[in-house]
Amino acid sequence: MLKFLPQPLRDKLDALSWWYDRKELVRFTRRYSLDFGGFIPREELSTSATDSLAHSNNYRPYSNHLLKVLIQEALSSGIQFQNFVDIGCGKGLPSLFARKYFRFAKVYGIDFSEPLIEAAKQNVAKLGWADVSFVVADASKWKAPEGNSLFFMFNPFDAVILERFLTLNLDHFTRNRSLIAYATDDCRETMLNLGFEIVFRDPKHQQSVLRYNGSP
Repeated sequence: MLKFLPQPLRDKLDALSWWYDRKELVRFTRRYSLDFGGFIPREELSTSATDSLAHSNNYRPYSNHLLKVLIQEALSSGIQFQNFVDIGCGKGLPSLFARKYFRFAKVYGIDFSEPLIEAAKQNVAKLGWADVSFVVADASKWKAPEGNSLFFMFNPFDAVILERFLTLNLDHFTRNRSLIAYATDDCRETMLNLGFEIVFRDPKHQQSVLRYNGSP
């Protein structure tokens, strides 16, 4: 509905929404003593997946506000998603806020760094949410769960690993009406070359929603 409002009013409402979501993040984090913070350079990430590490990006938490906007755009497709899957989940902020804001039957978070997954597991343990799972896994070798899924990626790796992940899971996308919500979508061209198409893009914040051309 905001798209039909005058731009100055849209800007004011967006700024107010940013402020509210930021305050909510701070309150939620403090209430449950959650750990999402910190910037970790790629070189300092701990993992046994040395090849994938060479193609990874730095860890930093994503905005809960931009996450909400991106998921809302994906949900506007009308697809009923069974799963929310966070690829390169880090300490679990997107996974936990996806579960907090929206109804997904199951939330999965994967990351190749055991310390980051351990932090994510500690966070969800404090919340007591049994429908959220965090697993140490290398995306280039990980098979996606069955069912319509909304995959979220906050630019966790470069085009090399992205191509491996998508190629390994193209059969999933041919069987399911899954979408990919891609934040800081630097390698979206790789996805287009593999047969995906953009159904939404916000150039200001560099995030997009993509679907596979061969999906049902």
